[in-house]
Amino acid sequence: MKMIILVMMGLVSVAGAQVVPVEVHEGVTDLVVGQGEPVDVGGGYYDVSRDEPCLTEDQRAAMILDLKESIRVLRADGILPAVDELALVTGLSWPIRGADHVRDPGVHGISGFVDQNSNYPDQLLDYNCGSRTYDLSSGYNHQGTDIFTWPYAWHKMDNDDVEIVAAAAGVIVQKYDGNYDRNCGFGSGNWNAVYVQHADGSTAWYGHMKSGSLTSKSIGQSVTTGEFLGVVGSSGSSTGPHLHFELYDQAWNLIDPWVGACNSMSPTSWWVDQPAYYDSAINALRTHSAPPDWQACPTPAVTHEELFFNAGELVYFMTYYRDQILGQVSNYEILRPGGAVWRSWNGTMSEVHYAASYWWWSWVLPVDAEDGWWTFRVTFEGQTEEYLFAVGAPGPTDVPTVGSFAELHAPRPNPFNPATEIAFTMSKPGNVRLRVYDLRGRVMATLVDGHIEAGRHAAVWDGRNDAGGPVASGAY
Repeated sequence: MKMIILVMMGLVSVAGAQVVPVEVHEGVTDLVVGQGEPVDVGGGYYDVSRDEPCLTEDQRAAMILDLKESIRVLRADGILPAVDELALVTGLSWPIRGADHVRDPGVHGISGFVDQNSNYPDQLLDYNCGSRTYDLSSGYNHQGTDIFTWPYAWHKMDNDDVEIVAAAAGVIVQKYDGNYDRNCGFGSGNWNAVYVQHADGSTAWYGHMKSGSLTSKSIGQSVTTGEFLGVVGSSGSSTGPHLHFELYDQAWNLIDPWVGACNSMSPTSWWVDQPAYYDSAINALRTHSAPPDWQACPTPAVTHEELFFNAGELVYFMTYYRDQILGQVSNYEILRPGGAVWRSWNGTMSEVHYAASYWWWSWVLPVDAEDGWWTFRVTFEGQTEEYLFAVGAPGPTDVPTVGSFAELHAPRPNPFNPATEIAFTMSKPGNVRLRVYDLRGRVMATLVDGHIEAGRHAAVWDGRNDAGGPVASGAY
């Protein structure tokens, strides 16, 4: 008899990770063990340095001419309002977010700011008087903020996990779509992008989007702050999924929106709430049967991610960070189902800074480990995150809410054969995508994808994938 178990834990799509550029390094970490000894310790980081431009000067110049003409036409037709000369500097919100189905605490890192030093090469100066930017011997100086997705960027792109949203309200003055979006190098043609002009006449560029993901709104239509614009991709000159965010004032002067001692372009921050220069945080926790195997761009990594284990089995406990810096301490704990601490240890990094890093410790579970949902808990820089994993026959677990206005209910029956009903309740109308994933994060079936009214709704899954074939017995 085929048996399928649905695990209601908000499992996140996971697969290969590529950053800009794609280069894996073995990392270094110090370990202080509280109880027992791990079988092994390891990890690594990504080198986010670059040696080619996101946009050539010819591309940028052509885009500005195109934007000027589009703005002229929209204004002549009375579609685009006149610039408000009294408008304050636009307050920007963060331009990316995790989609509603993503449960990770973080989805991004920063690989580069605007280069404030017009000299070159290797004469770097970011807004904070650091060197988190790049230039080239050809005379190129980086002119935007690059925000990459982390971890497993290619799978995040494939599953629409990271969305680009309007940093401020405005009018769409141009958009490009249909360009190839899995690029792994430079000189790769044009990007997919949306351009939004704000009330004060400034214009924001959102580049490298996933093909076909752009907002359905057309040129001349308005967007509000936080409104969906597209999905992070790797179109144009790019070596991995990331957002290139570029900003110009009314006179087409480049603006660096970050306030800092070395920002000569703006005396004040354009952000409503400017993130720290080193925005240190945990992006994700995972359990694995082995460390990930990183692949060449654009092939997703083989993650070896696993949620279910048996007593006496080896488990790799993985933590993914952004902006991890020297001296920061992480406290790690593995808790039994009743909450008792089974293992605890501390870890510190011995390098100055990693824009994106990952560390793992492997432990053998006790041979008499009780069945149930165990907890992997990490505390870092005042942030505490937990990840549940199962040992043996875990039984039911708490059903999480999946958004601010949606609640996902436990499937009935579960396990099931041949079909189960998955109910959810909407406290207000909204867009819903209900998907079934396998434990490697691959999409098996899309049950709902569209606008749903408020109230209780239900979808039936018959154990088949989107191609109509039956899935194998197991947990999803």
